[in-house]
Amino acid sequence: MDIKTKFIIRALVGITLGMCIGIFTYVLVVSDTEPVDKVYLVLHLFCSAALGLVGNGGAIIYDFEDWSLARATFTHYIITFMTLFVISEMLGWFPHSVLLIVFIVFTIVYFIIWLTEYLSWRKEVRQMNIELKSMLMANSGKGE
Repeated sequence: MDIKTKFIIRALVGITLGMCIGIFTYVLVVSDTEPVDKVYLVLHLFCSAALGLVGNGGAIIYDFEDWSLARATFTHYIITFMTLFVISEMLGWFPHSVLLIVFIVFTIVYFIIWLTEYLSWRKEVRQMNIELKSMLMANSGKGE
């Protein structure tokens, strides 16, 4: 699969997840007694979709073979955080008094997700290496 197709698939998944999370957070945060602000709701969903697009679609940079894992991680983290910061400022998601806490929570959650993915891929690569080694050993025995 080429990188353009991967990006489109990841972006669509990200947009879908972003909108689902956006709907969930809107329902949690807005009280039942408040009238629905349709303009804010649409902006909230659009921006949630944009966050999903950047977060999941932007993960395509991990497929750049000439980039180190550190460079890809740092770039993705910065782009994702800056997108969250700009959108949250536009929509007033967080009061300025809690921005440091938001930064810390975002960083911790990002690290947990990154570490989970890293450990999962490392396990998969180890398993593939074991299977490759056993195939090579089996093939070297047939050539004799």
